[in-house]
Amino acid sequence: MRKARVRIPLRSVKEPRPAGSSTAIAIIGGGFTGATLAAQLLRHCGRSLSVVLIGPGGCPGRGVAYSTQYDWHLLNVVARDMSALDDDPEHFLRWARANYDCGVGAGSFLPRRVYGQYIAALLRQTAQSHPGRFFYKNDEAVSVEVVERGGMVQLRSGDRVVADRIVLALGNFPPRDPDLPGRSAQGVRYISDAWSAAALESVAQDREVLILGSGLTAIDQVLALRAHEFRGTIHLLSRHGFVPQPQQTTAPWPAFWNDESPRTARGLLRFVRRQVRIAHRSGADWRGVIEALRPVTPRIWQSLPTIERRRFLRHLRPYWEIHRHRIAPEINRLMDYQLRGGQTRVHAGRIIRYEEDAHGVAVTYCRRRTEEHALLFVSRVINCTGPETDCRRLDSPLIAQLVRQGLIRPDPLCLGLDVAEDGALVNHLGVPSHVLYAIGPARKGALWETTAVPEIRVQIAEFVHTFEVSQDGRSLAGPRCRVDYAPSVVE
Repeated sequence: MRKARVRIPLRSVKEPRPAGSSTAIAIIGGGFTGATLAAQLLRHCGRSLSVVLIGPGGCPGRGVAYSTQYDWHLLNVVARDMSALDDDPEHFLRWARANYDCGVGAGSFLPRRVYGQYIAALLRQTAQSHPGRFFYKNDEAVSVEVVERGGMVQLRSGDRVVADRIVLALGNFPPRDPDLPGRSAQGVRYISDAWSAAALESVAQDREVLILGSGLTAIDQVLALRAHEFRGTIHLLSRHGFVPQPQQTTAPWPAFWNDESPRTARGLLRFVRRQVRIAHRSGADWRGVIEALRPVTPRIWQSLPTIERRRFLRHLRPYWEIHRHRIAPEINRLMDYQLRGGQTRVHAGRIIRYEEDAHGVAVTYCRRRTEEHALLFVSRVINCTGPETDCRRLDSPLIAQLVRQGLIRPDPLCLGLDVAEDGALVNHLGVPSHVLYAIGPARKGALWETTAVPEIRVQIAEFVHTFEVSQDGRSLAGPRCRVDYAPSVVE
């Protein structure tokens, strides 16, 4: 098995583009979405287009999800379905066989770090094939100013980037803090961000750890704790106590949702359950039924009245999450071993008291259904409850400035940002922008499923196509920004 080495060109934008220079798109966010969008724009749009990618860190393309170095942090989707390119379904599979392991199968679940290397390589190779058109800025965007013909991005370093269109490709927003009655801001045993270095610092010395949440991030944290030689008991606590279901090879199930299907949360639940029963009687698996919904999930979501979307979020969301967002079979076996042996325990309930002292944290929770009180005494508490979704609560200079200026607003359910059908951000007056766009999790309120690679690459393809059409007939030339080049090797 060969470890891929990826050479990334690191570039810094020193000044705004000169007047009369070519069309430019500024992409804010250097993870999977931003890097893939940059590569696709370069591949499909004319030579007069330049792309500026803005993001922290020296290796664009990885983001939080794919920067992990733990081999047991696996993709949740098989290799054949993880191509970053909507027009080349086997691109990742070919790359993995050539650069990681020639024995990779179409149904393999590969380490996420390998996928991060793949995205970085895709961007590097695309940029090299289109010299002078791609610029990377290792920096943080702190504000955006929209003018008649475009916008300007102000960076923390003091530099500025001027562009015709600006795309927010920010990934998931930072984690939200759950309600923990009694917790003091001065406490040191509560870790707000599971991906921070503090989450695993000196953890091998602890006796018991409590993870808030039991979804995909919580499973990742269990694996990371064990990789750091934590030998104590891990507790997972969530409202329902559900853990993700495993992936499993299954025969495709025919499409069954149509415009005549139910338009209520309860009606849809009965509708899907009926299909699952039919599948079971025919020897098929429920996973095929869920996969049959995947291509039409945005249409289903958009067909529901707002009141029914709220009912779904309140009553059905946990059930959908564990069946739709599944884990690799290898991870499921590891978790089964942990649960059977008692090394990891799952609790269902809500926290009613949090008390921290020099010796640890006492967490009292009310058990689901029985309403009995139970006590957990642990060394640290790690938050894995998921990202904040209300943009007005984010501790982000950029988002705060955009909200303050009225350039963006939350969607009606506060699942992300309000967007038009083409991803254009909607301002406080309800008017779609001609400059600002969003791709990825920020569009959750409009599409519901918008966090996985297959869904995001479709959004990218649609944006690129729309931009191609809008540029038809324009003659543009010359780069927007002066660039300094310095190569960097990233393992």
